[in-house]
Amino acid sequence: MELEKILNGEEQMADKPPRYTVRDANYILGPHPPINWVIEKLIHEGSVSIFFGEPGSKKTWALLSMAVGVALGKPWLGFNTVNKKVLIIDEEAGEEWMSKRLAAAIRGELGSESTQIEFVSLAGFKIDDKTDAAEIEALINDRQAGLVIIDALTDVMCGDENSKQDTQPIFTALKKIAAHTNAAIVLIHHSNRAGGYRGSSAIKGAIDLLVKIESEEKSDWIFFKSEKTRNIEAIDFTAVAKWTDDQFYLEIAEQTTKEKPLTKSQKYVMRYLQEHGPSAIPDIMAGADNCSPNAARQAVYNLVESKKVYRTNPGAGAGGRGNVAIYDRVNEPGDEGGNDKE
Repeated sequence: MELEKILNGEEQMADKPPRYTVRDANYILGPHPPINWVIEKLIHEGSVSIFFGEPGSKKTWALLSMAVGVALGKPWLGFNTVNKKVLIIDEEAGEEWMSKRLAAAIRGELGSESTQIEFVSLAGFKIDDKTDAAEIEALINDRQAGLVIIDALTDVMCGDENSKQDTQPIFTALKKIAAHTNAAIVLIHHSNRAGGYRGSSAIKGAIDLLVKIESEEKSDWIFFKSEKTRNIEAIDFTAVAKWTDDQFYLEIAEQTTKEKPLTKSQKYVMRYLQEHGPSAIPDIMAGADNCSPNAARQAVYNLVESKKVYRTNPGAGAGGRGNVAIYDRVNEPGDEGGNDKE
């Protein structure tokens, strides 16, 4: 019945609001309600967020931990949460996989059968289909969900994620759903070869929060970096993943305790310099195999900033005007490649 009303436009026609309202200084300077948080200082009601990372970065595990924290009203990685029902729309894993991992996350936070979390799997929802968007909105209202996690963005769109024309309608629909239901919507998304999020630049502009998740496949450390925020201060935080036989949970960790993992393009540059020795950027770019040439070039500059790579010859203004820049690795304990920066 809820879906039928939305599709027929009955709710909007019953009391259709004006297209816009002109606000004056009296309104601007007047009292306004505080932000209603779902996860304090991170995610609020009616927002649309994206958490993205490479395969193996544990992004889905991290979001399941978040989901259980909100469903139980427990702090998540140092952020207080407001106890709300959670709905997961799973378009990647399937019921068996999702059940096993959610069970481990619930047990890890000492939850029970009464934990306020539900999921649907492989429904084939496409948000750029108006009927499906209406059905998702009706589902959120029907289940009274305050936090909705969608896995993953590319699975719920028909169009090209790299096209502004295809992605804008997706996020327009998501923002409307979030506004109509007051739910916080979080999408899981994938990284591109350069380590950024995959898809059009319009994606970043359309959302309230963009968080990059990084973790080595064989490491328990997970790094979270806010790359775009709208209503909050940018914040980075770190977690350590803990698994037992039938439990999973995250522990908060100090950002400086363990070094942040290299991106795919940074790993390529380090490998190239290990194999070829001191090299010019054009050569490093030409050999790029698991990333784009431009990503390899940017990776060199990032590695210089983090003091893992250094320029071996003088640059302009230091007696080296016209020199082609040559870069090499900085030696680390037990590292036979590269040269000491002395």
